[in-house]
Parts: sequence; structure tokens; C-alpha cells
Amino acid sequence: MTPNHNVIRRTTFAVLFSLASLPMTSPSVVRADYSKVPPAYFPNLVEKASTPEGFVQPGLKLEKVVKGDLNGDTVPDLAMVIKMDNPANVLKDADDAEREPLDTNPRMIAVAMADKAGAGYSLETVNLTLIPRVEDSTMNDPFVDLKIDRGSMRLMLDQSSNAGSWSSSSITFVFRMSPRELSLIGYDRTDVNRSSGELTETSVNFLTGKQQISTGNISSDKKATKLVQLKKAPLQAIGMMGDGFAFDPRNP
Repeated sequence: MTPNHNVIRRTTFAVLFSLASLPMTSPSVVRADYSKVPPAYFPNLVEKASTPEGFVQPGLKLEKVVKGDLNGDTVPDLAMVIKMDNPANVLKDADDAEREPLDTNPRMIAVAMADKAGAGYSLETVNLTLIPRVEDSTMNDPFVDLKIDRGSMRLMLDQSSNAGSWSSSSITFVFRMSPRELSLIGYDRTDVNRSSGELTETSVNFLTGKQQISTGNISSDKKATKLVQLKKAPLQAIGMMGDGFAFDPRNP
């Protein structure tokens, strides 16, 4: 059975189906229009594969692959960023042939666990929404990097514009395997106003429930820092998470 990507794990299909922001059917042909972003349709990934490339179905491309042990069995697992590769999602300005096309193809994050006997990888979880989709020509590419380090997976995002806004944010999500699923344990965000230089740094440890907020200016080393104890809440599984730009650590 092929796993549905609106779920965190293969045992919870029905519960999480309504959470997806992108329908899970075969890609359809959509006429490109620079002023209108077409709907995007991800095909299902296979349940098992011997290589990272084996998870990539037609109409998709492997953008980033990292390996590292996520479940503590000493065997390197896989974390992947997979991008849709549909020409219909690359929009052109019908009135300006010289204008750079806008690639609105969305990305998914997929994590697969390695078989200890060397029999390839099994798909563990998929998230379709955490990396925001580019939908505006002024929006810079949000995806920065994906890493596995010391048992944790880190996703780095950039929230900035090339026109119309002085605000810029660097965001890092940190995930680790809980007993049953890959869950969010840390969140770091740096917000900068490129005009005034005002700076806000937010760091959250969801294991302790502590949030640290520091404010200052990029022209000075002086910062005002305060600690906040967040309400106790269960760790959030990556498959349950929505748009990374809209994430609120006070209400994950």
C-alpha cells in the first residue's frame, strides 16, 4: 500500500487527511498565467526504496538529500527535500517576454528510515507545507538548507522580499524522533528590519517549554533579554505542521 502524504505515519491516514493543503492526485495540466498561481498536485511517494532517487516519482525532482541517524540504531537515515517539476507551475508574463519566469513549484519534506539489514529505506513521514510555496515575484526563495546533526534534523528557511518590505527573517526548525514520530523540539528565529536595524531573536526549547526573546539593534552588541515559560503541550509531529512562516511557538 502506498502511504498517503497527508499523514505523519502509515497508521493514521484518516485522522490527518483533512490537514493537507495540497490534494494528493496525479498532476494536471494548468495553463501558465504569471498573475495567477495554479493549484499543485503531489503524487504519492513509494513506501520503500533502495536509494533516495527511488522515492522520486515522475513530475518530481530531488533537490536535497542528507543522511544521518535519526532513530538511534546507528544506521544513517534519509531526509529529503523533493520539489515538484511541473512546467505549468513556472509562470510567464504574457505581456513581458523579458520578465523572468516565476517558479511556483512547491516542495515537500520526506524522511525515510534505513533498514538495519541493508534492505533500503522505508518512508517514515512527509510534510507538504512547512517549506512555503513561492507565490509572488517579490518573494525570495524560502528554502535555505536541510541538515541532520547529532540525531536531530534541522530545516532552515529565509523569509524576505526583494521589493516592498524591509523585514527579513531567518528561521530554523529542529526535529528529533520521539518514541513514535519525528517531532519539533526547537525553534530559532531572527527578525531584522533592514531599514532601522531593529533586531529580535527568538529561541524556543519545546522539551523544557522555555522561550528566550532578545531585542536590540544590528549596530550594537547590547541586547535586552527575557525568558518566558510556555504552556505545557505535547511535542508537535512534523507531519502535523503547516506553513513555516505562519508558525507561532506560543501556539504550535
